[in-house]
Amino acid sequence: MKALRWGLGSLLAVLLLVAGVWAVSRLMPIPAAQQQALALLHHSAAEPAPGRNAFDGLWLLGLEEVSDAERAAILAEDIEQMQRLAERPIDVPLLPADVASVAQAPHGQVPQMQGLCGWRGGDCLARVRADPAAVEAALAGQQGLLARISALSGAGHYRNRFVADARLPMPNFILLQRSLPAHALAHVQGRSDAALAGICADVRTAKVLISHSDGLLPANVGAAMIGGNVQLLASVLAELPLDHPLPAACDGVFVAVEPQALSQCPAMRGEFAMVSRGVQVAPQRLQWLVWDKRKTDGLIALSMAGACSSRTAEAVQADVPPSWTSVPRSIWRLECAANAAGCMVASIAAPAYDRYGLALQDGGARLRLAEALLWLRANPQADASTALLQMPARLREGERPLLLGSDAASLQVASYYAKDNGAAFSVPLPGTASRR
Repeated sequence: MKALRWGLGSLLAVLLLVAGVWAVSRLMPIPAAQQQALALLHHSAAEPAPGRNAFDGLWLLGLEEVSDAERAAILAEDIEQMQRLAERPIDVPLLPADVASVAQAPHGQVPQMQGLCGWRGGDCLARVRADPAAVEAALAGQQGLLARISALSGAGHYRNRFVADARLPMPNFILLQRSLPAHALAHVQGRSDAALAGICADVRTAKVLISHSDGLLPANVGAAMIGGNVQLLASVLAELPLDHPLPAACDGVFVAVEPQALSQCPAMRGEFAMVSRGVQVAPQRLQWLVWDKRKTDGLIALSMAGACSSRTAEAVQADVPPSWTSVPRSIWRLECAANAAGCMVASIAAPAYDRYGLALQDGGARLRLAEALLWLRANPQADASTALLQMPARLREGERPLLLGSDAASLQVASYYAKDNGAAFSVPLPGTASRR
């Protein structure tokens, strides 16, 4: 009997201890660092840049043979549908058919096409030149899409029209890559001005995505798009005479952007709104024991708010890689005792967000390199080293200076983003191929 009383007493003591720890955890205020992070991310978004919203064209980019008026009506209906879907309880799954555009069934979609070139796929011009007839045949059914991609260059900003909810779909950004082989083919076929105009239109679109987006995905698509098109631009200019003028469509496109235009903050605020709404747990009777939505949002904010800090702004200004606090992975912390599910969700939902901003900085560096290429065309020198020394310091110098390749026929700039494996971004100098 004494042993039983001792066992029951010990169990009661353990239960009281657990209850005490849970109570302390529940009553703990959100830490100051998390409150500051939430304040940074809840800051009112700036007014979008003037011009059309690129989302409208991107959402229905693959839709064929539909008038502008029909597209506007379809978009409006899709927005209403997504609003209704976002109101569904978190434990009711959204199926692919649920989140598809209302236009998917009655209207045709652009034909499938094998990927011929990608923004990170290397020398697109060489691939197209290897079999131009096959490329032309592949692009034959893509002309409507290519016209719609070109029209995106008139947009001024990107704002997701749907409710901020991670369960809802995004536009099919992959379709944007189909214009790259089309530009390369135009040059191979002797239509170099059309190729240059198309490249410049795509870079205009990319600059909007990288600097005026409300989400990480479109901003990073813009960065990749810049890299692929700058690579193709350089390849084309290497084969053209130095005095071949660029079309009017290229005016003002290849200009190094100001560092603040490479800030990840506006995109991160949109990303946080989407993630916060999408991070829920299915309603259950005792979920309050392991779930606190406010504290979960605080943990998620801690891993994202670094994009909006003054320290990160200073790093981007200096063109050095920023880094900031991430969510601790372990749930064996006092704050997690009454929010175990929230701690686990926040840990899963917290990739290395600071790494995404490196792609934007690389996009800025590649625009600077493109502007340097145009300066070299306008100021030709017999010796590339001499020309590089005479280049304006704002283009040549910095944390990532422009360097000549070992062959003295290429120009390169260092890369930060991990997907590029730390390799320098290297392009041929203007006119070098035409002189061979």
